Amino acid sequence: MSNDEKVRQIGLFGGSFNPPHVGHTLATLWALQTHPLDEVWWIPTHQHAFSKGLVDFEHRRAMCELAVEPLVGVSVNDIERSMGGQSRTIDTVAALQARHPDTAFWLIVGADILGETERWKQWDELMTMVSLLVVGRVGFEHGQPAQDEPFRLPDVSSTIIREALSRCDYDALGPWVPRRVIDYIAEHALYVDPNCVGRASRAQGPT
Repeated sequence: MSNDEKVRQIGLFGGSFNPPHVGHTLATLWALQTHPLDEVWWIPTHQHAFSKGLVDFEHRRAMCELAVEPLVGVSVNDIERSMGGQSRTIDTVAALQARHPDTAFWLIVGADILGETERWKQWDELMTMVSLLVVGRVGFEHGQPAQDEPFRLPDVSSTIIREALSRCDYDALGPWVPRRVIDYIAEHALYVDPNCVGRASRAQGPT
């Protein structure tokens, strides 16, 4: 790369996306619009390092594609599927750096993550490989004083959404899950008790 070429600045937003919700899209837009990023890549986890139960990777990747489709400069990267096995961020970043030597990477994380970095593989080394971009979250003040986190994500999580689905409560998803993702969840009866399947089909509404 010549001295005149600009180094690409890419934000990496990894997660289970089980399922993706508007908190993910809000964090992505905030990162793009307030930091010198050229793009953001969503990276769905292939196999969770902390043994969290996940729906099939292909379902989560498809839901991510639907969620980011309206967002300019945002795409889904399935590198962790191609790498296989248990997903660890430092390994993913190292693989991406090898594939994209002309790129500087930023790691986008929620403030809640900063309370569990001791569980991450080689966190200190990872911090020498990326720039850290922390997105504020309600109820989590790790890393910075509260007054220094003017932007905070709403109190929504994939766990809350799965709990609503386990109760067949599709109405609770409306403010928090992209419409296309709700339709996908309903079509494939994800996260629901078999008794919810009839309601799932009705949740899609008229076609």
